Amino acid sequence: MRWRALWLGVVLAAGCIESNPNRLNIGWSESPQAGMNPFLARNEGDYLFLGLVYEPLCMPMLDGSIEPWLAKSWDLDEAQKQWTLHLDERATWSDGEPLTAEDVKFTFEAAYENDFALGSTSKAFVESIEAVDAHTVRFQMKGDFAAFLPIAGGTLIMPEHIWSRVEDIALEQNPVPVGSGPFVVREFQPRAFLHAVRNESYWRKDVDIEEIVIRVFMNLEAEVAAFKAGELDLMPDLSGSESLIPPLEEDDNIEVLIDRAPHVLYLAANHRIAPWGDREFRQAIDLAVNKRAVLETSLAGYGEMPLMGYVPPVVTKWANTALTWRGAEMSDGERIETANALLDDLNFLRGKDSVRIGPEGEPLSFTISTITYPSYIRAAELIKESFAEIGIDARVSVSDPESLYGGIVFSGKRPLDWDLLVHGSMMNPDPDHFAREFAPEPPNPWDNAVAIGWENEEIQSLLRASRKEMDAARRLEMVMRVQELFAEELPVITLAHRTHPAAYRTDKFTGWTHHPVHYGGMVHPLGSIINLLSVEPKE
Repeated sequence: MRWRALWLGVVLAAGCIESNPNRLNIGWSESPQAGMNPFLARNEGDYLFLGLVYEPLCMPMLDGSIEPWLAKSWDLDEAQKQWTLHLDERATWSDGEPLTAEDVKFTFEAAYENDFALGSTSKAFVESIEAVDAHTVRFQMKGDFAAFLPIAGGTLIMPEHIWSRVEDIALEQNPVPVGSGPFVVREFQPRAFLHAVRNESYWRKDVDIEEIVIRVFMNLEAEVAAFKAGELDLMPDLSGSESLIPPLEEDDNIEVLIDRAPHVLYLAANHRIAPWGDREFRQAIDLAVNKRAVLETSLAGYGEMPLMGYVPPVVTKWANTALTWRGAEMSDGERIETANALLDDLNFLRGKDSVRIGPEGEPLSFTISTITYPSYIRAAELIKESFAEIGIDARVSVSDPESLYGGIVFSGKRPLDWDLLVHGSMMNPDPDHFAREFAPEPPNPWDNAVAIGWENEEIQSLLRASRKEMDAARRLEMVMRVQELFAEELPVITLAHRTHPAAYRTDKFTGWTHHPVHYGGMVHPLGSIINLLSVEPKE
C-alpha cells in the first residue's frame, strides 16, 4: 500500500496546504460515508470529520451522563410527554447568523421527512416540534421514549437558512459547510483528506489550533508509520491495529491511551443462507471458535472475554455479566469435541474430504469477509482455523470498509453477496442502541437485524418495549432478560470486547485530555471537540 501513502502526499500538495507548526494532523482509517453532508452521518468517521463543523444539542458521556452544549438546559414535563430544550443564546453560525430554535426544528423535521440517518433514531417517538421562541424548542412525544435526551440530544444541528434552499438534501455535496463549530472547511477530498481552519468567531471560546488536517489512510500500517515519523500528531483510534501498539509505547514523544470502551467484536452471519438461520448450528459454531486466541492473538490482549448477551461489560449498569462464553471453562479439545458432536446430531455429516455436507447436499463452505484492519484479518484467520477443526471450509476475503460495509453488507440491495462478516460495533451507554440495532423502528439497511436478515418476535418485541419503558427498574429487568435470550439465540456471535486504544504526540502540542464523549458516532475521546478545544501548541 505504499502507493497509497505517496498518492496522499501528492493530493495534499495539490491542495496547497502549506506547512504550519500550528496545524494539528490527524490520521483516520476510512473515508466518512456521509462526505460533508451531515444529514447522512451514521458512523464514527462521519462524526469525526463533521464534528469539527457541526455541533449537537448536548454531549452524552460514556458514563451515561449528559453535558450541555448548544442546549444549556432542558426539562421534561410531569406527564413525560414534552421535552423542552433551552438553547445557549451565544451560539452562532460561522457566517454570523444566530443559531435559533428554528434551526433545531428544521434539522429534525428534514431528517424525519426524508428518513435520513441523522435523527432517524428518534423519529418513531416524536409527534411534533415547536419553536417556542428564538431559543426554546419543544418536542411533543407520541409516547414514552426512555432515551430521548442522549439520542435526540446528540444530533448535529444544521442551519435552516442554508439547507432550506437545497433542492435535494440527499444529493447535496455541501462543499462549503456553514456550521456552529470551532472549525470551517477549507477543502475536502473523499478518501483523501479534510482541511479545516479555525472559526475566528466561534461562539463558545477562543480556539488555539489554527488548522486541522485529517488524512485518510486505507492501510493502518502506513498510518502508524506516518504517526511515528511525526507526520501525524493524533491517532484517535488505534482499534484494529493492536499488534502495532507496543513499539509506540517505547517512543518518548508518544502517549498511548488504553481506555475501556463499549465495543463488541463479533462474527455476523447472513441468516438468509442455510444453515446460518438454524440456532443450534450457530450454537455449535459459537463453541468452536477459539475466542481465547482472538483476544490474545488478534487483539494482542487489548480486550476482554465476551459476554454472550452482546452488551459490553463496560456498560456496567446494563450488562448481564453472568452470561459468559460457554467455552470459557473448557479446554480447546473439549470445545472442539463438543462442537463436533452437536454438528453430528444436527446431521451435518462429513464428506469424503472431511468437509461437512449441508441440508441441500452441498459442502459447508463459506467466505469470511472483513476489512483491512490487521486485528480483524487475524480474527478471520483464526475463525477459519477453528472451522477446519469442525469440518467447515472457509476462506478469508479482505475489503476496504467503504466497499464492504456501504457497498455490500449494509446496502440493502445485494443481501446474498456475503456469507460471514467479522465486524465491530460501539454501543451507546444507553441500551436503546442495542434495541435499535436488533429491533429497529422503522428498519433500515444499516440496522444489524436488517443487514443480517434476522428476526425473533420474542426478543424484538421485548427490545421495542424497553425503548418505551420509563421506569428505570422495569427497563433494567427487560434489558437483562433480552440478553439471556440473546445468548441462546446468538443473532451474532460475540468474539470479544476490545478496549479503545488511541495515541498522540507530545512534541508539538499540549493540553491533551480524553473526555469520555459519546454523541452520535463519536466514540473516540481524543478526537472529540471537547478535547480538541483543550489542545494548544507548545511555546
